[in-house]
Amino acid sequence: MNVVLCADEGYARFGAVVMASAIANASHPEWLRFYVLTPGLEEVTAERLREMVSKSGAALHIIDVDVQALQGLPAGRFGIAALLPLLMHRYLPEDCERVIYLDCDMLVLGDLERLWELPLEGHVVAAAMDLCNPSSKHTRRDPDNYFNSGMMLVDLQAWRRESVAERALEYLQVSETARYPDQDALNEVLEGKWYRLEPEWNFQPTAYSAVEKRYAHLTEYLPALKAAIRYPRIVHFIGAVKPWHARCVHPFQDDFIVYSTLTPWPIEKSALRSTLPWGRRIRLLLKQPKIRRRRRLARS
Repeated sequence: MNVVLCADEGYARFGAVVMASAIANASHPEWLRFYVLTPGLEEVTAERLREMVSKSGAALHIIDVDVQALQGLPAGRFGIAALLPLLMHRYLPEDCERVIYLDCDMLVLGDLERLWELPLEGHVVAAAMDLCNPSSKHTRRDPDNYFNSGMMLVDLQAWRRESVAERALEYLQVSETARYPDQDALNEVLEGKWYRLEPEWNFQPTAYSAVEKRYAHLTEYLPALKAAIRYPRIVHFIGAVKPWHARCVHPFQDDFIVYSTLTPWPIEKSALRSTLPWGRRIRLLLKQPKIRRRRRLARS
């Protein structure tokens, strides 16, 4: 199973959590072959990643990417590393006919083998719909048919054959409206050519609000969203506040922290909280009942 992540030095430790959680939940961890595409990692960071993965029997290949082709393209707050997935076909070996791509702000709670074996039925990628709230859905041409690119099952042969990345890069060169650069570009290029996965494979926090507030534009998806809340297979920490931030209120933050202890960079929640002023700590305490209520819904 080929699993691709993209990380710079700042995100490598969080990509380590993604890999550690995938390994911990794999029936056959020795089948996992990780590829980390990077604009550059410190040697000590790369060595720690290799040591962590090798202990499980899985394999890790760290590949330095020439980002010259991405210079000048809009990357926004995400940084140039966010565009690296568009170059994966240039750096992965020819025997990589299919890959699972994962963002570094994710947590794998299910066996990726089930995702790996899903048929693509002639589509270039399989992905889950990007969930948006009522106010942001109006900014999209067709929100029901817009996928989140944080997790993709990719037919890399078709990706190469249809010049997906090259066309996406061309789109970014002329686009003045791309809010999520790589995601917007891939949706433009792959319109009608992606296979819809259940939201459990890219569990997004908007699912909670959609179910609790019964968002009208997501009514037909509520059964699938409820199922995803009960058993998310891949949790996606979408948004500016991540589980390694002190202000995080995501119900799965504690899970992320637990899996971080399997990496060379364990996170201490108490240390995170200690960085907050008292007013912010009190506000977090007031949110705990809501966090616990949502957390209890998982696997209930």
